[in-house]
This record gives sequence, C-alpha cells and structure tokens, in this order.
Amino acid sequence: MEFCNYRKETSERSNSSNWAKKTLVEKTGFYFDAIEGCNENNQNVVTHLMERARVDVIDGQATDRNVLSSIINLEGRDVLQRKINFAKAFQHPLTYVLYCDEKEAVWVFTIDSLTECEYTATYNSYKEFSDWIASIKGWRSTKPFREREDLPYFDKMLRQAGCAWPTNIDCFISNQNFEPIAILEFQNAKNTEVLKHCNNEFFLGKIARTNQYGYTVYDNDIRRWQSQEILRVQSGLRLLVVTWAQNSLDFILKEIEIISFPALPFSQDWKRHSKYQQLMHIFANSHNTEVAKTIMHNFATYKFKYFPPNMRSEYDQPPLSIKDRSFPYIYYRYKNKVVGHPEELPILLEELLEHK
Repeated sequence: MEFCNYRKETSERSNSSNWAKKTLVEKTGFYFDAIEGCNENNQNVVTHLMERARVDVIDGQATDRNVLSSIINLEGRDVLQRKINFAKAFQHPLTYVLYCDEKEAVWVFTIDSLTECEYTATYNSYKEFSDWIASIKGWRSTKPFREREDLPYFDKMLRQAGCAWPTNIDCFISNQNFEPIAILEFQNAKNTEVLKHCNNEFFLGKIARTNQYGYTVYDNDIRRWQSQEILRVQSGLRLLVVTWAQNSLDFILKEIEIISFPALPFSQDWKRHSKYQQLMHIFANSHNTEVAKTIMHNFATYKFKYFPPNMRSEYDQPPLSIKDRSFPYIYYRYKNKVVGHPEELPILLEELLEHK
C-alpha cells in the first residue's frame, strides 16, 4: 500500500474579505500561518497540533521517508518548518493525518523535523478515528454540530460518529528565522461597530436569552477564551487580537496580558451559579460599580498556570480586585483603536512585536 495524490481539504471557511490579515501578510516581514487542528483535553492541556491531507491509496510500499517527502511537497518546506516549530512551543511534534475517503481509513504520523517522520497508527474506519479523537479529548460534546453541506466527507463522517476534527488555530506569527513569536486572533465585528466592540462584555455574558424550558441562559465567551488562554500560557507565546469588519476601515489591535476566569460552575449550588452569571451579565451591560463590588466581595476567580505537563487553576478568593487582575476580566498589555487608517495596522503590529 502506498499513498499518492496528496491534497488539502478543510472544515474551516476562511474569510476571503479579511482585509486585516491580507494587509499584514503583504505589508510586514512576518509569516502568518494556520494550524488545521489543535486538541485541548479535559485537563486544559494542548496534547496535539494536527495537520491533515486527503490521499489516494495504490499498490506499493509506503515508507516514512516517502510520506515526509510528499508532505513537504504539499505544504512547502518553509511552511512545514514553521508548523513544526510552532508545535515544539507546546513541547509536541507535529501530528500529520492522512485519510482516504474511498477506504474510510486514516493513518497518523508524527513529524519532529524536516528529516524525521514516524508512522504511529492506522484507523480502519472514520468511526475508529473519531473515537481516538474523543479519547485524547477526554470528553464528547453534547451540543449538536452545525452541519454544512460544503463540509468535506471526512468531517461529516467524524461528526456523524460523535467526535469532530479538533478546532483550528486561525493564525500564528513567525519571524524570519521561522520561529513562532505570537498567536493572532482575528475578530470580525460584523454585528457591532468595530470601535464599540468589547471583548469583556461578551466574555461576561452581555447577551441573555430564554431557552426552551423557560430558563434564562447567558451566552458568554468564557469557554472560547479559556481555549485561547491555554494556548498562550502553555506555549509562552504572546496573544494578539485584531478586531475588524468588512464594511469598516477601523480596527482595534490588542495584546492580552492575562485572563481571570469566573469560578463556575457551582455544581452543588446552581442558585449561586446563576447569581454569579446574572451579576456578570448586568455588569457587562451597565458597568455599574456597585454590581462590580458585589462580585468582588462574594465570588472567586481563577487563572491558568502551566507546570509541565500539567495545567493548574490558581484561585483568587474575595475580595477581588481589578488592580490585582483578580476580577473576572480579560486584561490587556496593549490596546489601540484606530479610526479610518487601515494602513497603520502593519506598522503598529511590527512596533508591538519589537517591544517585548
């Protein structure tokens, strides 16, 4: 058995109208790459950085050397080197997954360098591979997947089997030496004005709705920001955010210093759990100082600290403080709002990255 016709498929749908990313790629001396899959387990640790390719299977004998050569041809030597180096920031090799729709089989390789590739596993069905993803996650999502007709067959089958391909990392930045220096999150403020977009309002649950059972549900961004903070803390890389929109030339450039998370849930006290969420929701909409004080004096928060190979949650007990970075909030090292001058984005990004 041998692999041929390596090609890329993705479950992600990049936004071709992202002028912010296009400008940075064209106007800076940095490299901007994505990682197709990043697995974070139920212990809040990144366990795998994953790329993938669809292949055909023919008669012959596949070797690690031939597989690596084909992956280099597909990815490009420089791009693959940057992805390998990014995985190393998490103390992992790059995991590379080959799959064949006609056989519904999957082969997994690990790549340590441009000369080191090792076959690690075969899964004889997409269901087996989906189960493996579930095992490295340590949990299965109970939420229904948002199905799209344009998804690759591979992704449809993984979702049907119960555990989807891990989420991607939209962008990481490398220098001229192919060394990763930052993770970059693009936020499309298409539903709000760019300059009025506030991460902390959505982090704390600005939007409330009533579910099918008549209970109030607060749609916060806590889980999303947990994932980003795990990346920052475990890798030691800087975490930047660019807020932009298709119909605006404004942007916001930010660097996150640290995130303090509300200590939820109170599994034995759902009344207290709901009260914490309600207070955060009220504060997100009103910025009322009395509400903030109520949170500070009655509830706890936690921050992530990485002690390889474990991620630890370190708790802050009341009274909390914004000054001490213990109030539930996303704290910034840098934040700059720019009105109507998109050409300043690459200049400001380069200046920001020059200053450690």
